[in-house]
Formats: sequence, structure tokens, C-alpha cells
Amino acid sequence: MRVIEARLAASGYRISGARGSQKRHEKEIAIDLSSLHPSRPARRQQALLSQDGLSSLRWQDPRIIAWWSVAFPGFGHFLLHQFVRGFLLSAWEVIINTAAHVNEAIVYSFSGRYALAAEVLEPRWVLAYAIVYLFAIWDSYVKAVENNKQFHLAKLEGARPAVAVIKPWTIASLSPKRPAAAMFCSMFFPGLGQLYNNRLGLGFYGVFWWFVYLTMSRSHEAFLLLLNGRLKEATAALDPQWLLFMPSVIGGAMYDAYMTARDHNRLFRLEQACYFAERYPPFPLRLFGREKE
Repeated sequence: MRVIEARLAASGYRISGARGSQKRHEKEIAIDLSSLHPSRPARRQQALLSQDGLSSLRWQDPRIIAWWSVAFPGFGHFLLHQFVRGFLLSAWEVIINTAAHVNEAIVYSFSGRYALAAEVLEPRWVLAYAIVYLFAIWDSYVKAVENNKQFHLAKLEGARPAVAVIKPWTIASLSPKRPAAAMFCSMFFPGLGQLYNNRLGLGFYGVFWWFVYLTMSRSHEAFLLLLNGRLKEATAALDPQWLLFMPSVIGGAMYDAYMTARDHNRLFRLEQACYFAERYPPFPLRLFGREKE
């Protein structure tokens, strides 16, 4: 045991007995990986704070990520904070889905008009749409599994997140958020919850596309007709091709805003704990409860 302790100490590890005991006969030791070469930066960061907001690693169930890619290709990648893939795949979904009339065919199928559903489909676009759709599901699942591995390794290294980024055009900070407030903002208008979380690019992207969905589906006109009691006219005014995008977009925006706000709170607590541990090393402080993944 003494030989092992000497070798670990020579390598730069801090060694303590299990549960704080200093007795030599303790069989279990705790090794703090962050104490190895403390002057070097961590190989893996848990989070990156930039002028576009917070990008972070977190554990996520790959099945949930795959489900959001089923609901709307690109959304699973947004949840993994892989925004370039998310932007391209979600734009592909809207453009190719509209060219192939997939949503319109789905509406006709659900209403039992199968012949009309087969008639409106555009075969020149359907095959390409299906291939990319399935790839988005598979790729998001694989990326979620890999991100979970990177998250666990980053937690072991214990890198301290950045507190704030100040630029001439914006200020971004790691501060506590209200997950429920973020979720409700995206419920009323998708994209606003992302703006609440300081995610500028994704927020304005969501606001732009939601305005497109409202305009092309004629939802506002149908809503006004419905308020006046003209139900048949309101139903006839709706465009099913664009209307079917909207439930997935609302749900995805709400879920993403809620989870990102929770990430802010988790990383804020982590940064505070790291700061006070460095500032007051002799005092074993526990400011927050045990973190849950």
C-alpha cells in the first residue's frame, strides 16, 4: 500500500482515505484526477460560453434524442448542441417535405383518404426525403451515445466553466435560469425560450421559421374565423402541409428551452462550487446537494 501511495504521490495525485479517514489500513482510496498536472488545461470541457450562448455536454437518453429526430429531423441534433447539423437537417425537412407533399399525404392518410394521399405524393422527392430522414434518426442516436461518454470523462476531469463573456455586441453570462419560464416562452412563440437562455442563433432561427409556419398555414386567419364562430371556414382556410409542422416545433422548442435552462443552473452551481473550493481550500464546503445527471 505504501508503494502505491508513493507512486501516486510522485505522479501528482492527491490521495485521501475513503470517507475522509486518514488511517493507513483503509483499503479504499479516492483519486482526484484534476490534481494531476493542475497547471495544464483540462482535455475535455463540460461547457463553452460564447457570444451565442451556452454549449455544454450533458447526459441524455439516446432514445429520447432519436425520438425528437423522428418528430422533426434536426431537433435531436439541436438537443446535442450540434447546431450546424441541426440547422441543415431542419431546413432540409421543411424544403423537401414540402416538395414531396409528405405532410399533406399524412393528413389524408389519417382521415382515411388513401387514394388522395398516394396521389399528392411527389415520387421524385420521396426517396431522397426518406433516406435523409432515417439518417438523421440514426446519426442523432449515435451522437448521443458518444456525447454521454464525453460527458462522463469531462466530469472526471472537473474543468471549471467560464463565468461570463463580454463582447462589443453582446454580454453572455452563466447565471441561474427559470426552466418553467423558458418553457412557457417557447410555448407561446417558439424561439423566445431560446432567446431567454441567451441562445441567439437558435432563438432567431426558431422565431423566423415559426413566423413562416404561421403565415403559410394561415393559422392566424383560421383562429380569427374560429373566434367569430365560423368553424367550417376556419377549417377550410388551414393548409395541412404547413400546419403539420407546428406541433413538433412547439414541443421541441419547449423541451430544448427547459433543458438548456436546467443546464445553466447545473453549470452555475458547478462553477460556484469550484470557485469556493479553490478560494477556501482548507474548508470542506458543500453548498449544494449532490448533483444529478
